[in-house]
Amino acid sequence: MLARRARMAVVALSLVPAVAGAQDALQVYGYFSTRLEKVFEIPVANGLLIDRESPPKEFSQPFFNVMMQHQFDPRFKAFINLNGSGAENIDVRNLWGEWTPSNAFNVRVGKIYRKFGLYNEILDAVPTYYGIEAPEAFDADHLLISRTTTAMVYGVVRAGEGRLSYSVSTDNGEGRDIAGTFPIGADVNYNFGRGSYTVGLSGYTSGGATNSDREVGDGSPKSGVLPWMARDSFTVINAYSEARVGSFTFQAEWAQADHKAQRDADAIVQVVNGAGINAAQRARFLINPNGPVNASNVNLNGDHTIRTWYVRAGYSKETARGEVGPYIQWDYYSNPETISSKRFGGDAEAGEADDGAFGKGTAGVLYRPVPQVAFKVDGSFHQYKFLGRTVRYPEIRIDLSYAFGL
Repeated sequence: MLARRARMAVVALSLVPAVAGAQDALQVYGYFSTRLEKVFEIPVANGLLIDRESPPKEFSQPFFNVMMQHQFDPRFKAFINLNGSGAENIDVRNLWGEWTPSNAFNVRVGKIYRKFGLYNEILDAVPTYYGIEAPEAFDADHLLISRTTTAMVYGVVRAGEGRLSYSVSTDNGEGRDIAGTFPIGADVNYNFGRGSYTVGLSGYTSGGATNSDREVGDGSPKSGVLPWMARDSFTVINAYSEARVGSFTFQAEWAQADHKAQRDADAIVQVVNGAGINAAQRARFLINPNGPVNASNVNLNGDHTIRTWYVRAGYSKETARGEVGPYIQWDYYSNPETISSKRFGGDAEAGEADDGAFGKGTAGVLYRPVPQVAFKVDGSFHQYKFLGRTVRYPEIRIDLSYAFGL
């Protein structure tokens, strides 16, 4: 049932062409959620010793999306996705128009969620899928690439006993004031076994040297380039699969981003002086880690490779009181270039580790009393190297989400 509702979410987010009978009718629908998170016993350095700190609990409203779609002709439609994350300010998450001459060829132009892996397009639809947090590839602190693109061609064709889906997209690029780049994103997947199995491959190239969408001190980037890079040419490859066997759903995804980058010397001086980096990061950024912190001592070679993967399994059972869905997941993420401070553009998870790598195990359960309401409870533990030792800390999350207008 949960897998079927995940497919419903894809339809709800308008990722397939609407039927002609829906034309001339404005459809309004959306999702919102309230979340409680609590982290316990985070390791902190006290010289060579490790202390523990437990930050206060946090209530948030991470999702509030109102979507509007108008099919005003069998070949044309328009879509708007308004996001009010935090229940404060409203921003336009998606805004596009589409020409649909056939299932095999569609053109979409605007601000579009790119087709990339299993989750990029449906993360807003939090009531519909297993889990509370996004896979690490889409964590807001360390995105592999930006979630949106500008122009996309996509389609679905019959291939043997299954369906082959493809997309190709382009946009202005990842950073600020970019000239001469031509980024390309692509995704292809094959769905077979009467819809029960999917295998796919996504890719992205920056199309030349780019930079970050954030300055040092302005927070974590919403692109794949860190704020202290003067220039960065990078590629991403992502492989994924999903199997729905009876009441079980199994998912796996792996991604790697290869960066050929040059650090900005003045930005690195700011990071070293103000971001509270660890010894391994200092040795990475400076030619002589025991020398002066100035531009002439900065190691400008910023080449690095980011790797991440996860496996997820869930089970759906219908009861007289609603649907129950237990799930488990293991995430891995490695980025040797990042730091801990989010304010300086880092990541509080990978940036805490000696080597920029961590694992996260999660177990939880979803309860859906009616199709439009999802109550999720899960717990995770983080594991990484800290001051030469393997450390762990737990966290718990409770999420109550609603879908309306579907």
